[in-house]
Amino acid sequence: MPPQTSPVPAFFRLPIELRQHIYDYLLQLDTPGQGSHPLPGVGITSVTHAPPCLSLLLLHPTVTAELLDRFYSQATLKTVISHAFNFFRTDPELRQLEASYALRRMQNIEVVFFQDILLLKDYPSFGLEAFCSEIQRRADRACDVLLKASELRHVTISWIDTTRIPGWAEKARILEPLRKLHGKVDITLGEVKVSGDQDMETKDLHAFKTAIESALGFPIAMSQGYETEPNAQPSDLRMLAFDARQQRLTN
Repeated sequence: MPPQTSPVPAFFRLPIELRQHIYDYLLQLDTPGQGSHPLPGVGITSVTHAPPCLSLLLLHPTVTAELLDRFYSQATLKTVISHAFNFFRTDPELRQLEASYALRRMQNIEVVFFQDILLLKDYPSFGLEAFCSEIQRRADRACDVLLKASELRHVTISWIDTTRIPGWAEKARILEPLRKLHGKVDITLGEVKVSGDQDMETKDLHAFKTAIESALGFPIAMSQGYETEPNAQPSDLRMLAFDARQQRLTN
């Protein structure tokens, strides 16, 4: 008598497209007040979607595989690249991220280039050139790590600047390491916020985009927009850099 096989659970008889809709419901986009689910040990400051809970991941091996596939295809992880005195970062060289499961599975990441007035205000002798060089060094290291993310498909560049110092050409050079990723992943320009009423150059979207593309060495699509924030305090934009739940500033 042939051995009996267990019946296929009804859930797995559903089309995969329908199961994915169910997974999408379980992986709701984060909203304010629900937490941004940072992974600080690996330098990820927030994730756009709540990761699947352990009880779901333990239901069935197939559910685990499909749910994680859906999570990493939908979620955007976020990391912040800033200066050496960035006390928000627990893994400044991204060595924990380099060894993590998240790096192996991530498909979408937002890289925030955060230029904070605190360093230049408290250490004026540091200077803009050294400031930008340090951020560029960190960006270079981050790109080397991201080159090891075998499933990475899309990188969004965001730019948050509270320095109130003009000079797009000097600042844009911090993006040069992203040339390493060109042709391997899709790169777009996301949110751009600049605090203070800076000179006309920084108000000019064309000048900004030209400087960015010159540094990158290739044209880049802009998915959101460029905004100056004349009434914003640096602390407001600092929260935007580190917390994905922050809403657009209203004056």
